[in-house]
Amino acid sequence: MFLKNLRIQEKMLTLILSMTVIIYIFSLGYIIVNVRAKSFSDAEQLTFTQAREYANLVKADINYDFDLSRGLGWALQHFHTIPPENFDDFVNPMLREFLERNPNFFSVWVSFELDALLPDYYLPYGRVRHTFVRENGNIIFQQDTLNIDGDDIGSLYHQIKLSMEETLTDPYWYSYTGREEDQILEVSPCIPLIRNNQFAGLAGTDIILDRFQDMIQEINPFEVGYALLLSNDGSYVAYPDDDILGENIGELRREYAEEYRVLERIQNGEFFSHYFYNEAMEQMSFIAYAPIYIGDTDKPWSFAVVIPRSYIVAEANNLFYRSLLVALLGLIILSIIIYAIARNITLPLGSTIETLNAIALGDIRNAKELEIKNNDEIGEMSTALNKLLQGLKNTAGFAQKIGEGNLEEDFKKLSQKDVLGEALLNMRDSLKAAREEELKRKAEDEKRNWAGQGYTTFADILRKDNDKLDELSFNVINNLVKYVGAIQGGLFILNDEDGNNRFLELVACYAYDRKKYLTRKIEMGEGLVGACFMEKKTIYMTQLPQDYVRITSGLGDENPDCLLIVPIQLNEEVYGVIELASFKPFEKHVIEFIEKVGENIASTISSVKINMRTAYLLEQSQQQAEEMRAQEEEMRQNMEEMSATQEELGRKDKEVQNYMETSEKMFCIMEYDLDGNILKVNQNFEALSGYTRSQLLGKHISIFFDNENWQQSENYHKFWDMLKSGKAVKGALRRKRADGSYYIIKGVTNAAKNEYGQIEKIVEISLDITVEAVSKDK
Repeated sequence: MFLKNLRIQEKMLTLILSMTVIIYIFSLGYIIVNVRAKSFSDAEQLTFTQAREYANLVKADINYDFDLSRGLGWALQHFHTIPPENFDDFVNPMLREFLERNPNFFSVWVSFELDALLPDYYLPYGRVRHTFVRENGNIIFQQDTLNIDGDDIGSLYHQIKLSMEETLTDPYWYSYTGREEDQILEVSPCIPLIRNNQFAGLAGTDIILDRFQDMIQEINPFEVGYALLLSNDGSYVAYPDDDILGENIGELRREYAEEYRVLERIQNGEFFSHYFYNEAMEQMSFIAYAPIYIGDTDKPWSFAVVIPRSYIVAEANNLFYRSLLVALLGLIILSIIIYAIARNITLPLGSTIETLNAIALGDIRNAKELEIKNNDEIGEMSTALNKLLQGLKNTAGFAQKIGEGNLEEDFKKLSQKDVLGEALLNMRDSLKAAREEELKRKAEDEKRNWAGQGYTTFADILRKDNDKLDELSFNVINNLVKYVGAIQGGLFILNDEDGNNRFLELVACYAYDRKKYLTRKIEMGEGLVGACFMEKKTIYMTQLPQDYVRITSGLGDENPDCLLIVPIQLNEEVYGVIELASFKPFEKHVIEFIEKVGENIASTISSVKINMRTAYLLEQSQQQAEEMRAQEEEMRQNMEEMSATQEELGRKDKEVQNYMETSEKMFCIMEYDLDGNILKVNQNFEALSGYTRSQLLGKHISIFFDNENWQQSENYHKFWDMLKSGKAVKGALRRKRADGSYYIIKGVTNAAKNEYGQIEKIVEISLDITVEAVSKDK
C-alpha cells in the first residue's frame, strides 16, 4: 500500500536506492575485509622476500670463500709428488700468496699426515701443520708437529680423518695472540686431502665473520625492523646488538627456540615464519627465516628478517580507511546519479509512446513521425522526438557505411550540439586512427620482437665458448652479420697484453656467408675504427669512399652503401669495436640493438680476459671442477629439453586426440586398403549407409556403387591415380544404402602414409548432404 500511493519517480528512487545501498554495503564489507587480509599477507610475503634476497647475498659471499678454500685443498691434493727438498718452497709461498690475495681470511693452514709425507714413517698418526696468520698487519708463519703420541680422539681433525668429507665448523671465538681482547668470531672450511682413497691431510682457512655484522647493521627492513644471521648450531653470526654475537639462540632464548622448533628447522634448511612477542621491541613481531646452503656441506645457516606487527596493522588500517572513504563518496555519487536518471525517465511521454516503442525495437524506418498540435512541453517533446527520429535514420545509414568499412563516408551533424553525431564522427576518426596506429604498432612489435629474439640469441651465443676468445668472436660476428642483414663484419678487440703497445686487433671477420681469415692491426685513433674506440661513440656513414671497403663474390664486386662502427663498451670502458658494412641502410632500432648487444659482448669479453689471465693459477684444480660443472649443466639442459619435449608431445597428443574425437562425432569416416577392401568405419558411417560394421569390414567399396561396370569407369581409375600420386580427392558422391536407397555425401579422400612415405591405407571423411542436394534439385 505504501508503494501504490507514491509517484513513479518516488517509487524508482525508493526501490533502486534501497536495494543499491544494501548491495553496496554487503559488497563493500566483503571487499574491505578481503583487502585488509590481503594487506597482511602481502606484508608477510614481502618480509619473506627480503629474507630470501639477503640470504642469497650471504650465501654468495660465504660460498665464494668456501670455493676458494676448496680450490686450495684441490691444489694441494698432489703434494706427495713434490720432492722433499722442494716441499716447503712449494707449499709455503702458495699459502702466503693465498692469504695475501684474500683479505676475508684471517689465516690459512694445512696439515700433512707424516706417513703420507715421509716414506720411512709407518705410524698411522702424527702430522705436521703449516699455518699463515695475520697479526698487526703482517703475515706470520707457524709450523707445528702434532699428534706424535696418537690422534686426539673426538677432535674435529680426527672426525674429518675418519669421514674424509668436507665440512664447515660452527662459529667460534679465537685469539691467535692468546689475549681475550684480540678474539675474533670466525668459521673454518675444512677440505680433506685424499691419496689413494686414504686420508693424507687437511687444508683449511679461518674466515672472518665481522663483515656480516656490518651488513646486518645496514639492513633496516621497512625502516622499523631488523635482521639477524644464525649458523647451523643456532649461534648468532650477526645481530644488531654486538654483545649477543657468538651466543646460542637455544641457550639465550630457550623457550622461544623450543616453542617454534627454531634449531630443528634451521638444521633442516626450512623456510618458516611466525609471530612472537619481541622483548626488544616490547610488542608482537613477525619473523621470516630463509635457509643458506654452504658448499656441499649438510650444515645450512639461516637469515631472518623481523618487523613489528604494529607496522603491518597500521598499513592494513590505512588501506581500510581509504577504502571506506572512497566507498562512501561512491555511494553519494551513485545516489545522485540514480535520482537524476529517475527524474528524466519519469517525465510524461504522452503520444510519443508508439514512436518510442518502434525506436526501442530498432524499427526506425517504419517509425512514424508525430503530429505536432501543441506548443507546450508535449509539443516541444514531440518536435524533439521527430528530430531525433530523423537524426537516428541518418545516423543508422552512416553507421551502416562505417560498419561496411567505408571510413571515408561523410556525415552532417544535426547541430553543433549533436553529441551522437559528434561521437559517430569521432568513432570514424578513431577507427581511422586505430587502423593507422595498428599498422604502426605491428611495425613496432615486429621491431621489439626482433630485438628481443636477438638478445636471447646472443645471450646464448655469449654463454657458449666464453673461454675460447677466437671461437666466441667468430660466432658473435658471424651471427651478428646474418641477424642484422649486413654483408660483411669485423670484430676488433683491444690487445693490451703489452701495456706500452696497446692496439686494436681484428680477431674475427665474416662476409658473404663464409669465414674470412684476415690479420689486421689498428693503432689507437687510427682510421674510423680507432676514432670510434677513442671517442666511445657510434659512427654511422651512408656515403662511403670508393676505396674504403670492397665486397667481392662469385658474381662480381661492389662497394657497400652503409658502414656502421659501434664501440664495445661497458661502464664507460671500451673493450673493442664492431664494424659492419651493408648495401642497405641500418635502421635506428637495428643500431640501438647492436649497441645493446655490444654491452653484452663487452661484459663477456671482460670476463673472458679476466679468466684467461687467472686460469694458470688454479688450472689443474679448476679443470676438474669445470668438467664436472659442464657435465652437470649439460645434464640439466638435457633434462629440461627432455621435459619440454615431453610436455610438447603430451600437448600435441591431446590436441590430436581431441581432433580425432571431434571428427568421430561430426563426420562419417571410412578406411580401406589399396585394393578397395574396407578396414574401418565409424558409427556415423554405419548409420548413414544402413550397414553394420561387421557387414562392411572386408567388403569392397563397390557395394556402394550402382554401376556394375565400375572397374571400367574412367572416373574410378582417375580416382585411384590421384590417391596414389599423393593428391587428395574432394567432391560429392552418390552412394547406395543397404536398403537400395541412395544418399549423397560431400567430403575428402586422402592417402595415409607411414614413416617411410609409403601408402598404408585410404581415409575418407565426409558429410551427408542428401537434404541440401535434393533441395537444390527442386
